[in-house]
Amino acid sequence: MPEDAYAQALAIYDPNTPIQVGESEVNAWVSIKPDDTVLIRIARSEMGQGTRAGLAQLVAEELECNWKKVKTQSATPGQSLARKRVWGEHGTGGSRGIRISEDYVRRGAAAARMMLMQAAANQWNVPVNELVVDKGIIVHVPTGRKITYGKVAELASTLTPSDPKSITLRDPRKWKVAGQPYARIDTANKVNGSKVYGIDLQLPGMLCASVKACPVFGGKLVSYDEAKIKEMRGVKGVVKIKDSTVAVVADTWWYANAALNAMPIVWDEGKAATVSQDGINKMLREGLDEQSDFWQRKVGDAPAAI
Repeated sequence: MPEDAYAQALAIYDPNTPIQVGESEVNAWVSIKPDDTVLIRIARSEMGQGTRAGLAQLVAEELECNWKKVKTQSATPGQSLARKRVWGEHGTGGSRGIRISEDYVRRGAAAARMMLMQAAANQWNVPVNELVVDKGIIVHVPTGRKITYGKVAELASTLTPSDPKSITLRDPRKWKVAGQPYARIDTANKVNGSKVYGIDLQLPGMLCASVKACPVFGGKLVSYDEAKIKEMRGVKGVVKIKDSTVAVVADTWWYANAALNAMPIVWDEGKAATVSQDGINKMLREGLDEQSDFWQRKVGDAPAAI
């Protein structure tokens, strides 16, 4: 958890960090579009265990928005640095994604909810304690007037967050979104082909390379025959990388990889070329011989004890 995490949980975007056109950022966790789409920023990586959906549910719970309107965005390390690590650590592993960040992401969401409700109160010129919200719809109880988060998000983004210590989080026994068996929000685009991965990225004028190193550790590159592949589709050239590696550069990675696999390469595999699994096993067995130099420290007599 970052230092003074509660205060940082309420931080707003650095004015020099642009947000997407058509959305209003309420705070670091929540941006909302006029059509009530809620964009929740997640600093953890999704590795198959549901962290991304779980954190989004925690935010949605305290925000009291419509889960069907929720989408997620990835907070970048650059944004984190510019904003004094408002999202805490970016590492994903050891079940820390939810366990460590659960409290302050909920507080960030609760702060966003308070700002949205205050914006509605200001717009109607009524006390904020006369308002209730459910699924992103704010209601003025005495008059029955209603307004959605999307209609007040821009105004809310201009407000100063309340003291984080004044925030009361929802009782888990009353949760409506968090912990519920909703469909994962990170799955559909992975199976329908619309997900954009790093290998799919295309930028103007971008070239791709496929790299091959000597197949034996410690070996070196002797030569390669670039002439054999120079007419292949998309190929731009061949680059030698240090003494043991070569790469083909092409319009796409697929063209580069196909050409690299087709290009004749001569390797000097060196001394390790004669290493085999049988040889390694023999070395390890010999190393277990108590008369060998393998033993650097010996305490007790394990065979006798067994």
